[in-house]
Amino acid sequence: MCGIVGVYTRSEAVSERKMELALKQMSDQILHRGPDGSGIWVEGKVGFAHRRLAIIDLNERAAQPMHTEDRALVVTFNGEIYNFQDLRRQLQDHGHVFRTESDTEVLLHGYRQWGQDLPSRLRGMFAFAIWDRVRQELFMARDRFGKKPLVYAWCGDTLVFGSEAKSLLEWPGFERQADLSVIHDYMSFGYTPGEHTAFMGMRRLQPAHQMLLRPEHGPDNPPQPKRYWSLAKIDPDKANMTRDQAAAEFLERFDEALRLRLIADVPLGAFLSGGVDSSAVVARMAGIIQEPIKTFSVGFDIGGFDETEYAREVAEQYQTEHRSFKMDYSLIETLPEIIWHYGEPYSDSSSMVSTALSHKIREHVTVAVSGDGGDEILLGYSRYQRFLHEVEQLRAGNMSNAPAPHSDSAFGPGTIRDRYFRYIATFRDLHKQWGYGPALMDYYLTPSADRLPSFLEDVEADNAIDHAARAEVQTYLPDDLLIKTDIATMAASIEGRSPFLDHELADWCASLPQHLRVFERHGKLEMKALLKYAMEPQLSHNILYRKKQGFSVPVKHWLRNEIRELTGDLLTSKSFLERGYLRPEFVTWMLDRHFSGREDHGTRIWNLLCLELWHQTFLERRDPGPMPISIGSRAASQAMVG
Repeated sequence: MCGIVGVYTRSEAVSERKMELALKQMSDQILHRGPDGSGIWVEGKVGFAHRRLAIIDLNERAAQPMHTEDRALVVTFNGEIYNFQDLRRQLQDHGHVFRTESDTEVLLHGYRQWGQDLPSRLRGMFAFAIWDRVRQELFMARDRFGKKPLVYAWCGDTLVFGSEAKSLLEWPGFERQADLSVIHDYMSFGYTPGEHTAFMGMRRLQPAHQMLLRPEHGPDNPPQPKRYWSLAKIDPDKANMTRDQAAAEFLERFDEALRLRLIADVPLGAFLSGGVDSSAVVARMAGIIQEPIKTFSVGFDIGGFDETEYAREVAEQYQTEHRSFKMDYSLIETLPEIIWHYGEPYSDSSSMVSTALSHKIREHVTVAVSGDGGDEILLGYSRYQRFLHEVEQLRAGNMSNAPAPHSDSAFGPGTIRDRYFRYIATFRDLHKQWGYGPALMDYYLTPSADRLPSFLEDVEADNAIDHAARAEVQTYLPDDLLIKTDIATMAASIEGRSPFLDHELADWCASLPQHLRVFERHGKLEMKALLKYAMEPQLSHNILYRKKQGFSVPVKHWLRNEIRELTGDLLTSKSFLERGYLRPEFVTWMLDRHFSGREDHGTRIWNLLCLELWHQTFLERRDPGPMPISIGSRAASQAMVG
């Protein structure tokens, strides 16, 4: 796990020396991603930089950027290839000779052997770039679910790319400007969805995509990303499987995915929230490794915000080496650091918890296994069930012409996609209609619901839950959850691994008809029923079947207390109002209603607060690092105690 940066230029004005200096400055922004080593390679019109977090083959010989022995290929790579040992054996059978034990070298020899077919052979999480000196081609690829980020931008005749947006901002020719169409979508989602970032001209290489830049490509003729994988479709031949057959095969495949993710040359542990997914991970890990598992949980010392008692139950059952941490309201002090680490507008408040916990975990392990992806792959969210109910009503003709409740549709009756959008939207259409100022009003007629896949319109009761999950695999999972995991863990220099997102396991799960993943249990329709059924012999009824809680952060309280004054000052400031995003009257109305306790606008106000702090951190200043401001009244160092 590491951080990467790269430059490709067609400009004669960019000398090797200038490129080397810029690469160092760019890679300095992501020092946290790789504290174990760094490297810069420059040759002609191409340069790579790398920050290393050593996980496999800790020897200096595995440092990057790495080249083949004949120096024809050079790679900079972030991630882990879990099947690298199998690929290595295949390549040795083809006559390839290896100098290291690293998965990085497998990428070099694999590209030489298989070319652009390489990504489809990889099992893991990755973002990498390979320079082919002979063909003068730059090849880039990103893993299937988007666990590892990769952003890029053309600055004149120069292409810059890297693991994080903040690195690209340091290129001398990059113009810092907000992309208002993306800000429009951020208002609804709380993150920036899809290919475009919040910085004008900066894009993401999408999950499961690769891109080949040839000599003829440039800013006016850019290379086009190409998809190399899609999640498997439902296989009707599996409809006759029994629950017991499905559960047995799931556990067999899940254990294989886990075993692959337990390969490391450094200490390893597991996140344990007390929820079904992380508890299943720990329970199955306990049957694979001999020594006690190091597990970690976190909660707020506030009623309704703490699941650590359930984590403790699982830890005691499997005799793990467990550490539990408590947070208090002073966690809010870390907000400027969070804004800086994420680099884009991002308002998932649990990011503060994930980051703080990651820093604590780093004192004990370098790799942590998590339950990320279980809800999307095995159909766990309650909103999926609400969507199913609504589809059933629509197909029965009971709601055929009625606008979706709270869809606030100014465009006529809501579509099925609009109805799903209301479950996840922060600012809905009516909020935007009332509140948008001149800067964003032109974007109002492009509903943010259109960012969701169109296949949500083609649903029936027997696939509504499956389709909702597939939509989130393309949106919420890569652009919110996995970004959060990557940034939080990398901020603390640890590696997070997600067995549920092993693509072979995920393909198999996705191929199961909906009724094999969600079915009645104990007299009611149970979300994620296959996983729970499979784990019944190993986890208690209380762990498996209590109401799903998730980790909540007391944003509403913070806004009315610790950061009330700061929030009011920032969102009524001259700079915020002059941006023209929202009408001043609308902002004042929201603040008044929330501060007085008459209504709860916490998520919307938090959305705007994070947006404003992003503006001030990245667009109004050029200094690297978080904004030097005090958010709350107590020191951040007291935000968590063991």
